[in-house]
Amino acid sequence: MVRHGRRTGDQGLISLVLPVLLARCEANLIVKVPDGQLPEAATVREDILGEFSEMFASDGTGKNPDELDFYECKFNRAFRFFRIDVVRRETGRLKLVAQMPEPDQDGEPEPHDDVFARVSEVFRSPATQDGDVFRSELHDAILELPPDERDAVILVHALGYQEESDDPAEETAATRCDCTGRTIRNRLTRAATKLARFKEDL
Repeated sequence: MVRHGRRTGDQGLISLVLPVLLARCEANLIVKVPDGQLPEAATVREDILGEFSEMFASDGTGKNPDELDFYECKFNRAFRFFRIDVVRRETGRLKLVAQMPEPDQDGEPEPHDDVFARVSEVFRSPATQDGDVFRSELHDAILELPPDERDAVILVHALGYQEESDDPAEETAATRCDCTGRTIRNRLTRAATKLARFKEDL
């Protein structure tokens, strides 16, 4: 019914049926991806639901216009495979080296200080006499972000990767993190909220 509403432009049907379907999926995820099973399990559940919703938004278009056919035939099995794929991707991501380095034990500056300086530029930080203190505080705040948000901030705002690209050959934050551009934007939004106080400190 959701697909029918999407393809016929029946927004009333979509708004009636889609929330019910997503609520059912969310209930499944709370059981199958519980807090404590993965770091940031709540974020993983949110990513799964977000990417699943995107499949409906792109239904009938793109390279796989009939991607949801399997869900119509065997929804439980299809959603299980989808959930497992995302969870495995997250597990693999935790093993990648696309994360900010931890500060060394003796407190010496890391060679990545320029990364934090460039991140501060995103928030329009002018050079001040307290610049070193500010950079140190920003450094600590970024390290305290959940790993997925920290990766997104560094890849996009420090290393200069695009969030996503129409060119499948281009390496972007989304391809580096093996997720969608929307997921990257969601992570950046959450991170920006947590780092918002640095806008006011300058």
